[in-house]
Amino acid sequence: MDLFQACCKSRDLLGAVLSAIRHAIVVVDHEGKILMTNAVVGSMFGVDVAKMEGKDLSVFFTPEDMLHLYPNLLRMARQKRSFEGELTLVRTDETRFFAFMVFRPYVVPDQDFPLSVVCIHDIDKQKRPEEGLRGTHYEDLIKIADGIAHELRNPLVAIGGSSKRLYTECGKTPDTEKYYDRILNNVKRLEGLVENVEFFAHLPKPCMKEESIRKLVQEAISPYLGQIQDQNVILVNQIQDMVLRLDKNLVLRAFSILIDNALDAMPSGGELTLTSVADGNTCRVYVADTGTGISPEDLPYIFNPFFRTKATGIGIDLTVVKRIMSRHGGQVGVNSTPGKGTTFEMAFPLERRRSIRVTTFKG
Repeated sequence: MDLFQACCKSRDLLGAVLSAIRHAIVVVDHEGKILMTNAVVGSMFGVDVAKMEGKDLSVFFTPEDMLHLYPNLLRMARQKRSFEGELTLVRTDETRFFAFMVFRPYVVPDQDFPLSVVCIHDIDKQKRPEEGLRGTHYEDLIKIADGIAHELRNPLVAIGGSSKRLYTECGKTPDTEKYYDRILNNVKRLEGLVENVEFFAHLPKPCMKEESIRKLVQEAISPYLGQIQDQNVILVNQIQDMVLRLDKNLVLRAFSILIDNALDAMPSGGELTLTSVADGNTCRVYVADTGTGISPEDLPYIFNPFFRTKATGIGIDLTVVKRIMSRHGGQVGVNSTPGKGTTFEMAFPLERRRSIRVTTFKG
């Protein structure tokens, strides 16, 4: 008796074979109902494999792929046609990841419709750039930063409230007003730092929607138009009108950080240039300034947490940009020449619009 025949006669043996495979294996019927999974499905998708039998395979697919891609896979299986390719799947916590899927029908004797064996390989680490400094020390650093920010928030509130009360009770004199304003300004600055650290430590999960990159950049620039004029900065906006799937609020914050840094580098004027190009499966957005530039010694470290080149701030803004781009499956890079300026490049992945994802197959 060969292994195939033995597996057909023994569900336990089949389960043992499936559990030894390091990719997720799912067996479904012609309607996409799950008949069997291996243990890797549980760790890959965050599900209890014991409760997956009878569930629909669609629970692993993104909402936008339910219109064409998922129905097409089932139609192809019923036609005894296989599928192999990269796609984005979703875990139970709603995080998305890149996967390579093989969807292969198996004809069962005396049955009208074939079963399908689905093999899923998580290729997220290959497709998605690492955030850098990952691992125990990086995670510990995030926890420490979050703890410090939490401990600072309550004392800051107390300082602000107490100084206001003292200012009111002591009477408004030129001296008290001067010191009160100084205290208030520094409290606000510290509160801003605490907010930045908390955002860094608790970066929200992206809520992906289709957005116009041109409109998004225009929205990011809008709050800075007055500062741009006051600093005699020439604004050159050459962003093309492309639609990307991204989290609007997170990417707005990333753009704002880069625009803010560019303006800080040009206090006496210069040129701020925003451009974009479609390069294969990537949309590249460039934020370039003609400011002071970054020294070659500092350049390798500017995306590291708490590394700073300015007297103010705590050096996490560019780390936040890097984390936001990583959450979008993208990258951020930088080129700079001291005295001539700096260019940041944000690379967003473009979806490969294969026909299986945008048209309905017959059958």
